[in-house]
Amino acid sequence: MSQSDNGAKPYMSPYVGGFVVGVILFLSFFLAGKGLGGSGSLTRFTSVVMNQIAPEHTDNLSYFQQYLTGPNHALDDWLVYMMVGVFFGAILSGKINGRLRAEVLRGPNISSSKRLLFAFLGGILVAQGARLAGGCTSGHALTGGAMLGVAGWLFFISVFASGYIVAYFMRKQWL
Repeated sequence: MSQSDNGAKPYMSPYVGGFVVGVILFLSFFLAGKGLGGSGSLTRFTSVVMNQIAPEHTDNLSYFQQYLTGPNHALDDWLVYMMVGVFFGAILSGKINGRLRAEVLRGPNISSSKRLLFAFLGGILVAQGARLAGGCTSGHALTGGAMLGVAGWLFFISVFASGYIVAYFMRKQWL
């Protein structure tokens, strides 16, 4: 494999990447006794920040109180440490492979600001869906699918089906 014109190293094979994710998921079960998931750490972080900014709201919402009460601090959870590791691991990987730069990936028929707006709105929809579903893509699809859970597989299939449907309507922005 050769380096691209901008000096970035080639991407890992998706088959190798999938295998590595499977090994990490296995090690997560083996070492921590739990699967992978990311939305729980975001909820914990949101609870702490919201409690600092508007404690009167978190006092009245049992959803946030479940994270704020108990013997440990809300951020003292393995998912929070995992997400911190993912964040800094991504920065390190980008630096090592020559891809650490700010850019907006977009098609020729969409402006950068419109692309960022769509990404932001999509992120909000995914975050709300994760909270309504009781977990995120990694929690439901990876962990639930690996455990052969019906809900995990239904979620996984639904994500791909809705992705294909939305892609049909959005494709003109990328072509």
